[in-house]
Amino acid sequence: MCTGNDFIETGEGSASHGGFVKNANVSGAVGAIKKGELIIVPTDTVYGIGCDPHNDEAVKRLFAVKKRPKNKSIPLLVDSFYVAESIGLFPKYCKVLLHKHWPGALTVIVRKKESCLISKYVSEKDTIALRMPNQKDLLHLIKEAGGVLAVTSANISGERPISNADGLQKAFSRDVSIIIDGGIQNGTPSTIINCVGDNPSIVRQGSVYIESSTSGD
Repeated sequence: MCTGNDFIETGEGSASHGGFVKNANVSGAVGAIKKGELIIVPTDTVYGIGCDPHNDEAVKRLFAVKKRPKNKSIPLLVDSFYVAESIGLFPKYCKVLLHKHWPGALTVIVRKKESCLISKYVSEKDTIALRMPNQKDLLHLIKEAGGVLAVTSANISGERPISNADGLQKAFSRDVSIIIDGGIQNGTPSTIINCVGDNPSIVRQGSVYIESSTSGD
């Protein structure tokens, strides 16, 4: 069962900087994504800033707004296992972990499929980070936007995530088109597991606790 704050669907709010909207419904957010714009959404962990991962210019703008080093990939949020498997290669032990923890706060790093059409700027490596969030409204938004979004925590790289919409507006209203207000978001970031090798390795312990010796069994 999905949990988390529902999106506030109040329609378009006051436009303060070139069409910036603090609250919007899903269709408004999807429209912004398809136009190559950045949006901020509440997730089941922290607020995320995201865009269409197929749009090179949008992804480059996301890196610039975050001041994120180019060698740090942007994670992808997916709405289903089907979409995830169209993007990455999942060892058996990784699939076991995903069936146990997805949807949820577990991000896995896997090898990209050669047929993957995601922008090369999302990850300069042959790997990709994927997660299916446990937030029903966000999953609906992702589905309507095509099944996958490039989303990273809504903060300047290296700083703490911003926990409320007012703070996000002050920091990002000149850079994003829409902020969907989900209330205070003080969640712990997701756990990250590298599933590229023969066995999983923990990159970051987060919301989902994973034993360091786990093999996915």
